[in-house]
Amino acid sequence: MSTATVTELVTAETFWTRRPVLEHILEFARSRRAGPWAVLGVACTRAVAATEPPIALPPTIGSAVSLNLFAALVGQSGSGKGAAEGAARDALRFVDYSGNLITTDEFPLGSGEGIARTFRPAGADEDEPLERTRALFTAPEVDTLAALGSRQGSTLMPELRKLFMGEQLGFNNASKATRSTLPAHSYRACLTVGVQPVKAGPLLHDADGGTPQRFVWLPVGDPDAPETAPNTPEPWTVRAPRWGGALTYLEVPEVARAAMDAHRLATLRGEPVDPLDGHRMLTRLKVAVALMLLDGRSITTSEDWELAGIVMRVSDRTRAGIEHSLTERARAANRARAHEKAEQDAIVEDRANERIRQRARDAVIRVLERKGKSSRKQLRGDMRHELRRELDATLADLIAEGYVCEFGGEYVLAGGYGGTACTPHENAV
Repeated sequence: MSTATVTELVTAETFWTRRPVLEHILEFARSRRAGPWAVLGVACTRAVAATEPPIALPPTIGSAVSLNLFAALVGQSGSGKGAAEGAARDALRFVDYSGNLITTDEFPLGSGEGIARTFRPAGADEDEPLERTRALFTAPEVDTLAALGSRQGSTLMPELRKLFMGEQLGFNNASKATRSTLPAHSYRACLTVGVQPVKAGPLLHDADGGTPQRFVWLPVGDPDAPETAPNTPEPWTVRAPRWGGALTYLEVPEVARAAMDAHRLATLRGEPVDPLDGHRMLTRLKVAVALMLLDGRSITTSEDWELAGIVMRVSDRTRAGIEHSLTERARAANRARAHEKAEQDAIVEDRANERIRQRARDAVIRVLERKGKSSRKQLRGDMRHELRRELDATLADLIAEGYVCEFGGEYVLAGGYGGTACTPHENAV
């Protein structure tokens, strides 16, 4: 099928009907009330994690690249990230070419140093075989990943970026007890992270290093979930191709090679492109390989690339939704801070105005006590400059309260300071 025909036919709605294994994943996800895109993401990581590390992408740009794949499962707390992982685990059964079951060890994500030690314990000789060659790492909550990555001296985020590419991992410390290094392409590792949108900031804000572009972001929801869940189908058996033991480069579809080469050429020429989009296209190619593996094949086709494009468009929308949530939350926080500050400023201003009014009141009474009577002009001249603006309001208040009387344009203190009759005070002579 030509690329144009595939592009025309494949949409997010028809994606699931393109292959029997995709129909199975959709049906199994809905039978378990899990989000199908999230289940697919986990299934892709499990398919890659079941493949031995010598299988890699060829050095089309730079050096060879590992198949290692990262998936972010996006949803609110309790919305089904664990359900997606569980459904994907039960939906598929991976076997080798001879039919033997392939199992993959799973580990919680820890420190950057701990990643290398998962495969080779600290202190092991470099010529010793690895304790394991494949692993699937999980971080149920993105804030756990953020906390681990933000520790002083943490190497987690840089090690994850190297893990994605299949580069050398670990640290060649002087002490053998703490030394642990892994050669490039000697390990297979995939990662799934549960992401609550409002807590995704630390992961998204690592964009300068290209970390967000190394993830495929998939929702755990299913707006089109049927009212009645279908019956759970039997697990689908994915048979791995017959691989050799040596380093093997997969074929890259010409359409993918051309797109990646064009982007790299534009970057080299300084044209206005986002250089980090290269990571996004590499992630798309890895998704295409995962879809190939789920289909039990060893050659990646243009259809795999196009199907991966649908997955990446879902990923882009999901990630954009997270960014929108973070922006709205920041705006709400800014508005709340602005309202709080405005309220505090208003309180401070009211108190300052109250103090000025009281000072103006005291000043008028002091002048009238001293002089007995005074015109408005004389009162204004006897008051401090900053109090003069309050004179008229102060006189009006004092007259209303019965403290001051006006006789012929002059003001005097009332008898008894607030008596019922406005008679001149005894000092008003």
